[in-house]
Amino acid sequence: MDTADPRPLFPSWWRIGALAYSAAGVVCVASSAAFPGSELGMLAAIAGALPWSLALLTLDLEPGVARTALLLLAGGWAINAALLWWLALRRSALRAPSRVD
Repeated sequence: MDTADPRPLFPSWWRIGALAYSAAGVVCVASSAAFPGSELGMLAAIAGALPWSLALLTLDLEPGVARTALLLLAGGWAINAALLWWLALRRSALRAPSRVD
């Protein structure tokens, strides 16, 4: 009977990447909301939300476009983060051996 835990002590690189991306997303979207005049913050938020941020090209310049753009960017970061977390958790589940008692 083997009682050794086959899981590593440190999380996989996918989990670390997903955590870093999620944290960066919160910072970028929150800073874009808090400081709407910051061009660097907005560019970082747009770049991080790719490919979903390409939908910004379809928006018309009318009142309320900034709120719509921010929601689009937040949604793009959320989708990308969810995909990264899914990959991170899926990869760790595939590595773990199945136990049959």
